[in-house]
Amino acid sequence: MPTVVQLPIGKGVTVRAAADAFLVSLGNPNTLRNYAIGVGKTSERLSEERPLATVADDEIGEVLELLWGSSAVNTWNARRAATMPQLCRPGRSGCRCRTLRPPPARR
Repeated sequence: MPTVVQLPIGKGVTVRAAADAFLVSLGNPNTLRNYAIGVGKTSERLSEERPLATVADDEIGEVLELLWGSSAVNTWNARRAATMPQLCRPGRSGCRCRTLRPPPARR
């Protein structure tokens, strides 16, 4: 079960601060290395200094689709799994980053 990461208090939490807080919470260096790819590129595309509160959930889905929409199924799933915990905020309706791309039918 994943660990919940407490973000710094305040509306001024940037995309980069949220990304860093999430990545620091990962204990395994291999997981950190792999997640840093998805989290880092997504954060860059959203603008790292932007307040996280201004990022709409559908923007996250659009960035994921832009960066990895045509990639292999395993790459898509890995990048989406790495990015969702740090940017998609629980309790918000319509988080498209969870459902933007249908599950792969390939084996």
